[in-house]
Amino acid sequence: MGLSGEQRKILQKALTDAFPNKSLLEQMVSFKLNDNLNTIAGGDNLNEIVFNLIQTAEAEGWVDKLIYAARRANPGSPSLKDKAIAAIAEAATTEQRDIKQTNPGSMGDGQQAGIGKSISQFQWFVNWVSQSSTPRQEYRNRQALLTKVKNYWVKGVLEKSLYHQVLIELGLEERPDAITNPLSEIIEIGDDSSQPLPEGTKVIDVFDQIGIGRTLLILGEPGSGKTTTLLELTRDLIARTEQDTNQLIPVVFNLSSWANKRQTITDWLVEELNTIYQVPKKIGKVLVTQQQLLPLLDGLDEVKADYRDDCIAALNTFHQKYGAELVVCSRIKDYQALSNRLNFQKAVCIRLLSLEQVCYYLDSVGDDLTGLRTLIAEDTVLQELAQSPLMLNIMTLAYQGVAVEDLPRTEVVEERRKQLFDAYIEKMFKRRKTNQRYKKAQVKHWLIWMAKRMVEESQTVFLIEKMQPSWLRNRKQKQIYWLSVGLIFGLTFGLMTGLTEGLTKGLVVGLIIWLMVRLMYGLKFGLMEGLIVGLMFGLMVGMMVGLMESLMFGLMEGLMFGLMGVLIKVLARGLMFGLMGGLMFGLMGGLMGGLMEEIKTVEMLQVNWKKILIHLLKFGLMIGLIFGLMFGLSLWFLFTLESPMQTLIFATMGGFKLEFMGWSIVWLMGGLMGGLMGGLESSEIETKISPNQGIWKSVRNAITVWLMRGLMVGLMFGLMEELIERLMFGLMEGLMERPTKELMFESIAGLIPGLTEGLMFGLMFELIAGLLNGGKACIQHFSLRLVLYRNNYIPWNYARFLDYAADRIFLQKVGGGYIFIHRMLMEHFAEMEPEN
Repeated sequence: MGLSGEQRKILQKALTDAFPNKSLLEQMVSFKLNDNLNTIAGGDNLNEIVFNLIQTAEAEGWVDKLIYAARRANPGSPSLKDKAIAAIAEAATTEQRDIKQTNPGSMGDGQQAGIGKSISQFQWFVNWVSQSSTPRQEYRNRQALLTKVKNYWVKGVLEKSLYHQVLIELGLEERPDAITNPLSEIIEIGDDSSQPLPEGTKVIDVFDQIGIGRTLLILGEPGSGKTTTLLELTRDLIARTEQDTNQLIPVVFNLSSWANKRQTITDWLVEELNTIYQVPKKIGKVLVTQQQLLPLLDGLDEVKADYRDDCIAALNTFHQKYGAELVVCSRIKDYQALSNRLNFQKAVCIRLLSLEQVCYYLDSVGDDLTGLRTLIAEDTVLQELAQSPLMLNIMTLAYQGVAVEDLPRTEVVEERRKQLFDAYIEKMFKRRKTNQRYKKAQVKHWLIWMAKRMVEESQTVFLIEKMQPSWLRNRKQKQIYWLSVGLIFGLTFGLMTGLTEGLTKGLVVGLIIWLMVRLMYGLKFGLMEGLIVGLMFGLMVGMMVGLMESLMFGLMEGLMFGLMGVLIKVLARGLMFGLMGGLMFGLMGGLMGGLMEEIKTVEMLQVNWKKILIHLLKFGLMIGLIFGLMFGLSLWFLFTLESPMQTLIFATMGGFKLEFMGWSIVWLMGGLMGGLMGGLESSEIETKISPNQGIWKSVRNAITVWLMRGLMVGLMFGLMEELIERLMFGLMEGLMERPTKELMFESIAGLIPGLTEGLMFGLMFELIAGLLNGGKACIQHFSLRLVLYRNNYIPWNYARFLDYAADRIFLQKVGGGYIFIHRMLMEHFAEMEPEN
């Protein structure tokens, strides 16, 4: 874009105001544009460097990217928010889009001819079809993710938080000693002691003051309001992002799950986006690596203690590689105990409440807390606990309406804290007397078990679909789980095999019988009625035969296969059912061999017809035909070497053409199947969320993949087995010995049972593909739920119980998952012993 002199002057002033020294400008260019300032814009002073930078952007056509990068680096700059700057950016974006649309592709230079020109035109067509309205899709995905973060954490947690009831301003103090500032080796930072920030300072104010590449560490005591402060920052950032699409998307994560696999932060973020926010991994990878997110990371102290230093090192590596903006929260004592430090620009600590603030709050909330106000004035243990906003709110809820003489007293802080949480739990049970679906002891028992598992697994957000076999407590439970999965696998395969075989055979037999009857009698009623009645009768016969076979033999086969899968696995099945049976059940044996591994749900696959067309063009037509011809030529060549005379006769009678046609069709269908499966994708961020959604997605995927692949494989094998083989070899035999018409009729008649057997084989064989694409996770999850339910660890309708606990303010809903209202309450439940 060519800027006018006035526009260039406005942009130069805005950039120098936003980045008042070369160091800040270098960081912006490096972190946001992935370039080197000294390479693209030299100069003796800042004004000259900025001028040269703008000239380079003009010449290379990325003025809009320069402005957007500067805004992301310093979103609080008034100069960059000016309407004139916005107009320049919009004009530059429009101009670049017009340039790209002017020449969408080339179909050749006019010199090409024949095959070369056809290939060029075909490639242009594929490229044209491949183009999509990505900006619109990206915008929808951006808005979907932003809405989820807002609904999950702002509306679902912050606005329903216990802290929301404590109307006290939390003070902040700067803690430069908590971090390793990357600029400390270049410039003098100053005093590293704690510095109280002015009263009324918000965390968003601190974050904005940091400037380019903002990184912030939030510290505090347990219950001091760290997560609430983080969510307040999230709320303010979301408000900005909703108004300006150039802003990064603020997304809340909890670091506790990082220790499970100890991945790079990039891979971990992609996985968490998929698990918590249902963002397909392909999209998540782009969001993370292209720095479109602002990760807000809670719970550094919730990472297992042995891995916290490694986690800090991983965060530093991630920030250094991508220049990403980050916010991290941690309990101060747990952080100070570590040997590593975050290479961040600023750290703040939330100050505890003073006694004056506590008394002022108690005086302002009403007369029901007279007993608590009286006791707290003289009880130093209670005063210490009340410095935490969480504990102060727990006190007001638990001790409301309780006389001073009835309040428990102890000189041990931990004992008093336990008493407070016990009182809170009892108060919440009495809070709602309606809808007493579960007994109090049963609710506590299930919550205790859940909290213990979450603490053991370092989980903060509980997802029903993420329960794992490792949650089983003893060997007997694991054996029952293993046996259950084996039986269900066998029953599923046996029932589906019996039903498929019986239904298919019955349908064909009924169709053939009625066709023969109607053809003999059917000149009066016509072929169409014969077909319709034949199909109806065939369907009825097929269903009856299929149901009878599946009930009589499917159950027996299912039980036998399930028991064999547990007892003797692959070898006996291979001997009994031959190579194909051994292959299928061997795969099942392999599946069952890893039953105690993690249960992994799958992404929701959707049919993208445009992508299917692209894959069919690229893989179905091109690769299928090429490999089909190559394979046909190879067979013909080998056949020629073995029997030249027979080959000559065969070729003379048209067999060579049929050979080519046959194997070309086979490979073409294989390519088409690859193209069809390539159209199954997950390209959108889901907007509707429900508990245990991952398992239901896995069910849909298993059925979709099984039917699509089963039908394609069945058609392919049916055609290969009957149509090609009968036409090719039968035609040669018929020309030598029998009339052509008779043999052709026989060959075509053989097509129906051939396709039937092919479909039956395809559906049975591809059942394994369905199990691998979601079915396995469903069976494992159902078996695990069954064992946990039988041992009274969970109720059968788990989602209904978790909603019940959320209504009593023990839990909070976060999308399709649940969290305890505070980590300290979860730890309290985890320390309790379950009641019999």
